[in-house]
Amino acid sequence: MIDHNERNRLGRERLAKVAVRLGDREVRIHGGWTASALLAHIAFWDRLALARLEKYLRDDETPASADDAITEYTNGGGMRQWLDTPPQVAARQASEAAAAVDRVVASLPVDKLRFLQSLERPFLIDRSEHRRAHLDEIERALG
Repeated sequence: MIDHNERNRLGRERLAKVAVRLGDREVRIHGGWTASALLAHIAFWDRLALARLEKYLRDDETPASADDAITEYTNGGGMRQWLDTPPQVAARQASEAAAAVDRVVASLPVDKLRFLQSLERPFLIDRSEHRRAHLDEIERALG
């Protein structure tokens, strides 16, 4: 069984491969999304996860959670900007954000990691599932 750090690493590697396949193409995906918008979306949510972890480490405050409605509003509010992000910019931002949050997760002290795991909110430390879902969509669209 692989741990969250290994899943995160594998997700980052897959992200890099998908970005190469995408190149500069504007690929449409269902629901008004494009491949580059999904990559920009991944970058945003990984940066948000990073900000939450950094605040937790700095202030020792339990990371705030957002309900489904706030998540939907955030995605709706970000859509225009994400759609306007060129594919190579979105790919670079997604790769950089993934690497940054994964570095922090990998360096978490054991006590902090155990506390985060006790919250039963796996996406705080395992970013791979969010990436996987959207990379699956992009790969389907790429054929």
